[in-house]
Amino acid sequence: MRSQSEFVLAPHSLPDGPFLLALIGAAGSGKSRVARAFPADWRLELDIFRWRATGSPGDQTATPIASVVFRELLDARLTRKLPVLADSTNSELEVRAYLLRRARHWGMTTVAIVFRVPVEECLARQETRTKAKQVPPDAVTRQAAGVPTTDQLIDEGFEYAYYADELDLLGVLLRRAATADPDPLAEVRRTFGEDLAAVFAWHHEREHGFATGSFAVAGREITMRWMDDGDPYDHQWQARLDEACTDGCSGPLWVKVTGAADLQSVYRGGAPDEPWCDGCTSRSLG
Repeated sequence: MRSQSEFVLAPHSLPDGPFLLALIGAAGSGKSRVARAFPADWRLELDIFRWRATGSPGDQTATPIASVVFRELLDARLTRKLPVLADSTNSELEVRAYLLRRARHWGMTTVAIVFRVPVEECLARQETRTKAKQVPPDAVTRQAAGVPTTDQLIDEGFEYAYYADELDLLGVLLRRAATADPDPLAEVRRTFGEDLAAVFAWHHEREHGFATGSFAVAGREITMRWMDDGDPYDHQWQARLDEACTDGCSGPLWVKVTGAADLQSVYRGGAPDEPWCDGCTSRSLG
C-alpha cells in the first residue's frame, strides 16, 4: 500500500486552466466530494438539475431535461472561456464525445478524472443516501461498466486523463480554502442553517461589547447578538425580545437561542429560555 506522502500530485498535476474537466465514474464513486475541491461556479451537476425538475436528484426520468439545462450552461461558460467541471457520471461514450466537441469548438483544454471504485462499493454507498438521492442499482451497474481507462480517454480525444487517486485533490481543496476570504456568516450558518444565514446581516455597531446583527425579511426582523466571553462552552446566541423589563428598567430583554426552533419561538412571542435585562438584575419576565 502506498504511503500518504506518495499521493502528492503523482504522477501528474492538473494543467493550467481554463479547461473543461469531466469527472467520470458511477453514482456513488466519490465524484461529488472531489468536485468540492474546485470553485462552486465551475460545477455543472446533473443531479442538481434533476432535483430542480422533480424534487429528486436521483430521478433518472429527469435526465433528458436536466441534460438540456446542462448543455445550455456548458456553452454559456465555454464561450466565455470559463472553466467547467462536468459533474455527472459521464460513463457513456456519446456523452463524452459531446463534451469533447463543445470544448474543441471553443478552443478549451479537456481534462478527465476517472474514479476506479468497485461497483459493489458504489451500490453500498447508495444504501446510505436518502431515498430521493438514491440511484437505481441497475443504473449504477450500467454506469460502472461504462467507465473507461485513462488510455481509452486519451484515445477518445481528452488531452489529459488521470485516475482520481493519482492526484492530490485534498491539497487542491486546502490551497483554495486557505486563500479564501473568511466567511462572516460561518457562525450564523452553523447555528441556524443556510436559509436563515442568507437573510442575516451584521450591524456595524457593537452593543455592550458584543457583535450584533439581525434576521430580516420584508420589513420584519429579529435582533441578535453573539456572546463570547472567552469560554468555549459559553459561546451563545441571544435574541432580543419585544417585551419590556417588568422592573420598569429601560434596558432590553434578551434570551438565549440555540437554533432555528428557538428563534421561531421568539418570533411568535415566546421565550425558549429565561430572559434577562441588560439594565438591571431582573432575569425574568414576571
